[in-house]
Amino acid sequence: MNATRNEIVVIGGGAIGVACALWLRRDGHQVILLEPEELAGQCSYGNASTLAEYACTPIANPSVWSNLPNLLFSQDSPFVVRWSRLPELMPWLLRFMGQCTTSRAQLNAERLARLLRDTYSGYEPLLEAAPEARALIRNNGCLYAYTTERGLQGAQADIALRRSLGIEQEVLDSAGIEALEPAMTGLSVGGVLFPRSCHLRDTQGFIQALAAPLRADGAILRGKARRLTSRNDGVEIQCEDGTTLKADRVVLAAGAWSAKLAATLGERIPLETERGYHVEFELGRELLTRPTCPVESAFYMTPLANGRLRAAGTVELGSLRDPLNPARIRYIEERVRKVLNIDAPVSHSWLGMRPTVPDCVPVIGPSQRDSRVIHAFGHQHLGITLAGITGQLVAANVRGQAPEWLDDYNASRFN
Repeated sequence: MNATRNEIVVIGGGAIGVACALWLRRDGHQVILLEPEELAGQCSYGNASTLAEYACTPIANPSVWSNLPNLLFSQDSPFVVRWSRLPELMPWLLRFMGQCTTSRAQLNAERLARLLRDTYSGYEPLLEAAPEARALIRNNGCLYAYTTERGLQGAQADIALRRSLGIEQEVLDSAGIEALEPAMTGLSVGGVLFPRSCHLRDTQGFIQALAAPLRADGAILRGKARRLTSRNDGVEIQCEDGTTLKADRVVLAAGAWSAKLAATLGERIPLETERGYHVEFELGRELLTRPTCPVESAFYMTPLANGRLRAAGTVELGSLRDPLNPARIRYIEERVRKVLNIDAPVSHSWLGMRPTVPDCVPVIGPSQRDSRVIHAFGHQHLGITLAGITGQLVAANVRGQAPEWLDDYNASRFN
């Protein structure tokens, strides 16, 4: 086998991996980014294209208990479980349900909010070197629109939680929603504007533009990691094509595939696959000016470049191996058509694998098996949002200057 020595190898070319590599490069490290496909080709490609600095409410919360029958048995729900995978999902689901208490949800919301406060400061130094990436950002905020009084009343606890955590939000009546987005006229009873949020006109283009300094350095290597092995003189990365890389340090940012690689070091992390979907329409015009979420349906409608509209969201717990579920595509398509009265055909549909841990909080910090391996995964719906601050924290970890509170995000919390 061909062994190549490197200072730091970052495994994963999504938003998290790119940001980690860029922050480490800023600190003067020699970095290789290892990715089997084109950059941002997985979850960083197909998400809702939103920097959601407000999204501190974990999916694991007490409301799951009352909605459990619908979640388990209805396919007409924004959260579904593939029955065929239930036996293998059960250990993870039990851990997840254990997080659905008032106290645990509060703690996890606080941990998410602590990261979300640095959404923009984590990106800003990286954007200085990537003007083409900055040009793809639109600062129009993000809108939650509730279609029923019951939904709006049920949101009051989340509104209060965000307020207590210092997240900027503006509560609107139906007229306020319609003034911002005329396409929503007559479709909502009220909602919330998050004025500090922004969205990306081209998510994959943004990440690829952000990675321009890495490309210029020749620091991007095509390959798929298959196994990690601890050696006295470093960490070996065995790739599927038979090559071996050696590194002083490894950053594991492979998204939904991260737990399998961590397991090759003997570390068991309860990471499962939360399958997300999107549909796109080529409208040739903008029906919306900002990401708008009809909350009861649990997806975002985001205006993209060239008159495209992307509707992305919902949750399906299943396997990396399962094919696309057409029912999930229909669920989104039918509701978007109903909300916005769209006649255009679907131009594109997509399935992506979100890396999700039971408490909905990312895993950031050194491996318990080998501290030279640093985890940076499990961001669930917040990979694009938290990429910058995650990269900053990983770089601080390598410098030996990680804040003490980062221990709360270590995989040791699952022991």
